[in-house]
Amino acid sequence: MTALLLLVCVPIAMWLVQSILLRRHGLPIRWRLDAGNAPSAVRVAGRWTTQCALVAVILVYPAILGQTPLAYYAGLLPRTRSVLHFLDGAAAAMLFLCALYGVWLATGLLQIDIHHSRRKWIRRLAMLLPTAVFGAGIEELLFRGVVLADLLRSEFFPPWLAIGFGALVFAAAHYVRPVKRRWTFPGHLCLGLLLCVAFRRTGSLWLPMGLHAGGILMIMGARPFVRYRGPAWITGASIFPFAGLVGILALGVLAAFVSHRYGTP
Repeated sequence: MTALLLLVCVPIAMWLVQSILLRRHGLPIRWRLDAGNAPSAVRVAGRWTTQCALVAVILVYPAILGQTPLAYYAGLLPRTRSVLHFLDGAAAAMLFLCALYGVWLATGLLQIDIHHSRRKWIRRLAMLLPTAVFGAGIEELLFRGVVLADLLRSEFFPPWLAIGFGALVFAAAHYVRPVKRRWTFPGHLCLGLLLCVAFRRTGSLWLPMGLHAGGILMIMGARPFVRYRGPAWITGASIFPFAGLVGILALGVLAAFVSHRYGTP
C-alpha cells in the first residue's frame, strides 16, 4: 500500500501549488483541481508540478524499499529480450489500431481530413517519437513499476485483484483534473488491464512500455489527419479510439493474446 499512499500525495501537491498561485493572483481558492480560465502561469505551474510529483514518486519508492532507483528499475527492465518485447508490444498496439482505423474507414465511420495547419502537423510529427517514448516511459514506471508491483507484493491482494485494482488506479488517474469526456473511463480501464496483464505475464516493463508507446505513436500520429464520424460509443473520439465499444472489445482480444503469448515469469 506504500505506492498508493505516495500516489495520493501527487494531487495534494497539485492542489497546494494551484491554491498558492491562485491567491497570489488575487483569485479565490478552488477546491477542485481546475486551472480553467486561470492565468497561464497557474496552468504552466500545474503541469510542472504534476510531472515533478510523478517523478518524485518514481524516485522515492525504491528508496523506501532500501534500493537505489537504478538498481530497482534495472530489475524491472532486464536486458534479456528487452528490445524484442518492446518491439512486440509496439507492433501489436499499432496493428490493433491500424485494424480499427481500417474498419472504420471502410464503413464510413472515419474520414481522412487534414484539419491542422501544415506547420502544426509537421511540428506534431517531429515530436511524435519522443512524446510517445517519454509518455509511455513515465506512466509505465509509475503505474506498473511502482503501483502494480507494490500491489503484487502485498499479502492483501491476490494477483488477479492486484491487476484489477492497478488498472482502476491507472484509469482514475486520468480523470483527476476536469476532462471533456468522462464516458471514456471504461476504455482507460480496459487499457489499464491490458498493460497490467503484460507486466504480470513478463515480470518486466518492456512489453507494457512497447504497447503503450505504440498506441501513443499511432493515435497522435493519426490525429491531425482523421475525423471521427461516430457514433462515439462505437468508434471513440479524438485521442480515445480505444474507448468506443469496438475498441474495448479489441482491447479484450489483445489482452487475451498477450496473456496466451507470454508465460508467467
